[in-house]
This record gives sequence, C-alpha cells and structure tokens, in this order.
Amino acid sequence: STGEEVYTIAILIHGSHLFPREPNNSARWDVRIYGSDISRRCVATARRGVYTESSFRVTTNDMRRAFFQERPDGWQVTDLIRQMCHFGQMSLLDEDRSRVLGKADVIFCRNVLIYFDARARKAAIEVLYDRLNPGGVLLLGHSESLLNVSTAFELLHLKEDLVYRRPEASRDSTPHPDSST
Repeated sequence: STGEEVYTIAILIHGSHLFPREPNNSARWDVRIYGSDISRRCVATARRGVYTESSFRVTTNDMRRAFFQERPDGWQVTDLIRQMCHFGQMSLLDEDRSRVLGKADVIFCRNVLIYFDARARKAAIEVLYDRLNPGGVLLLGHSESLLNVSTAFELLHLKEDLVYRRPEASRDSTPHPDSST
C-alpha cells in the first residue's frame, strides 16, 4: 500500500542485528524489501516515505527519532532504512511482472486476498508460491487463509500466529497450488 509496512519491516530487520550489512563483514547480507500496490498514488506515497501523525499511532518516540526526520509536511524515513526498500506498481495477478523481482524468503500479503473472488485468490496464491524459495514463508492477514485455495503449503505454527511455508522439497515433488482443484 503506502509503505508503512515495508518500512516497519526494514526497521525491525535493521534493529534485530541478525542481518549485518556492513561491507567489511564476511557474513554480510543483501537484504532487499519490495513493496507493491496496484495504485500509482500509493506507490508514489511509499517512495516518498513521508508520513503524518496518523501513521505513528503505535510507534514509540524513540523509534520515531531514530528512523525518521521531521519535515514541515511530516516525518520522512531515514536514508538508512529507505535504502533497503524498493517500491513498484504491480498486480498480484501479473505472473510475468512478479518474476522480475526474483525469489523471496518471506512474502507478506496482508489484507489483500479478502478483496479477490475465489478464482483471483487462487491465481494470486499460485504467483506467490512460485516467487517463494523452498522453505520460504507466506504471511497473510488474520482474516485470510488458504483453506479451499491451496494445499501446496505447509502450515507453520509460530508462538502467536500461523503462517504458510513452501515445502523444502524440490519443485518436482512439491504439489503446485493448483493441485487442490
């Protein structure tokens, strides 16, 4: 949508210190976070990275000071965080365009599928499945599930949530999302 989730993920990854990005570190990670929306206006807002008070309802003042710079028109995400984030206009149903992004270890698709009919949900899940690396994880919104959509994913139980994981097995032995028809 307008980038808040993408920047939050970047802030959490940066703050975890699990993915060092320093050039001289032998364990350096190349972390890239992609956000997309079908709306050009939403993508432009995300790229700009400037937010008003309503976007900070649950953000601590310390976090705001650390990762945002105050401007006359709001708070802009710092360059450190913005460098990790990339935005583009895209439909979840556009398989060819999604291939340009390559494979992903984690996909957040929250509160999008609820707006699709059954056929579009199934097509979107196929695209997301194809974009995930084996062992990659798909996180949906709390009101969304893959029930009656796909049997290709494994259900992964986290401490406070359920997520879907693409099986580690090779593509040839893994059922494709459309095998549930």
